[in-house]
Amino acid sequence: MNESTDDTYDDKFELKPGPKDPSVLHLQAEHRSSIIWNVGGGDVLRSRVRNPSSNRFPSLHHRMVPLLRDVGFDGVARLTGIYIDWSLVTALVERWRPETHTFHLPVGECTITLQDVSVILGLRVDGQAVTGSTDFKEGWSKLLENMFGEAPEEKYLDGGRLKMSWLDKILPELSDNANEDELIRYTQSYMLRLIGGILFTDHQGSEVHCMFLPLIQSFERSRTLAWGAGVLAYLYRELCKACKVGLWAWTRLPTLAPVPRGPYSDNKEIWGDLPGPFGLSCHNVSVNRFSLDVLGPDHFIWLPYADVLDDLSEICQEGNAVWCYKGPIICFYIVEPHEPDRCVRQFGMVQDIPSSATVYSRCLHKMTLKGKTETNWRDKHKEHILCWDNRLQFVNVINNVGAGVTTRYTEWYANVTRPYHTRVAAAQSYAVIVISIMCFSLSCML
Repeated sequence: MNESTDDTYDDKFELKPGPKDPSVLHLQAEHRSSIIWNVGGGDVLRSRVRNPSSNRFPSLHHRMVPLLRDVGFDGVARLTGIYIDWSLVTALVERWRPETHTFHLPVGECTITLQDVSVILGLRVDGQAVTGSTDFKEGWSKLLENMFGEAPEEKYLDGGRLKMSWLDKILPELSDNANEDELIRYTQSYMLRLIGGILFTDHQGSEVHCMFLPLIQSFERSRTLAWGAGVLAYLYRELCKACKVGLWAWTRLPTLAPVPRGPYSDNKEIWGDLPGPFGLSCHNVSVNRFSLDVLGPDHFIWLPYADVLDDLSEICQEGNAVWCYKGPIICFYIVEPHEPDRCVRQFGMVQDIPSSATVYSRCLHKMTLKGKTETNWRDKHKEHILCWDNRLQFVNVINNVGAGVTTRYTEWYANVTRPYHTRVAAAQSYAVIVISIMCFSLSCML
């Protein structure tokens, strides 16, 4: 029998990880969790990002803030030194399922939604798709010269990728007496650093693709774009760059989060380099795997923003009309499904069995920029962009307000999920069942 279809334990009490029914998690054979169950171990994930509070970023000048706020980038610009618990991130990524674009936890499916991006990063999620062409007729070097006053040397520009060290070199810090043109240039360069260093990071965290240049060339255009939806599409595709999963995890998994310092303010770190709930600055990946394996209903917060939404800035709430949108989200070459109907408890609804997960072609899901230097992605993905343009027609209606799940969902989910990633947790579950049976048998004998 294929392991991906095994029960948690068979008639001989041999531990089996699931799922029982492989119709949903049909890619189990190639999933990371199979290796963890069979072999154990696995490296802790790492990612490279530029932190706005580090010395690799120029300081945020107070004159830039209104311009960044206008385009919806001031929230990201104010991100401070965030401690990343890479072991927690790793354990979560191991529970991400590409078949459904959700995390499969013992308590049910959950995911990172447009609401999360809007609230945590303060990015607009209701606007035009983040897309365009990966080619500029006059050349990227010419466009860079038009925007920043000089063209980069050849060593700083590799095809369509710009080394951000060039921006550090020509535009290090904005002076207090800078004129309006200089202010615009510095603000645009700061936006480009945020795009390449935080929002759409590459594997090095040191380059940014020039395809984003036309999108920030005009503040008027930048403010119309759904940057948050683009970031979420990119995150779905590149979930291994899990620094963006960390804050989401802390808002929903309090038992695995560091203790927050207090309420949010513009000049204060919420999390920073904080100790965990047990005074530990770093968790062990094996401990986090086990913790997720035995996660109980009271250990996951489905509505972490309920008490703070009214106090958040306007931009964190202005896209609430599309938070429950079901359909494609787009970032140039990337098209990914946003499926909040699989996680309606995150929106205050009772979870029932969701509709079948959207399945895009394998070719579309694996599409990259490699060899596509002259592609107009607006034309290439026009069908999906049209759907996004009509997004209000694809918003799930909230008509089952409440908490919890239906009985049939519980039965269905138990069959289609993989409840355990570690043998220790599976053995513990088995032991509890055996002890319960023994206690029941003894009570019947008395």
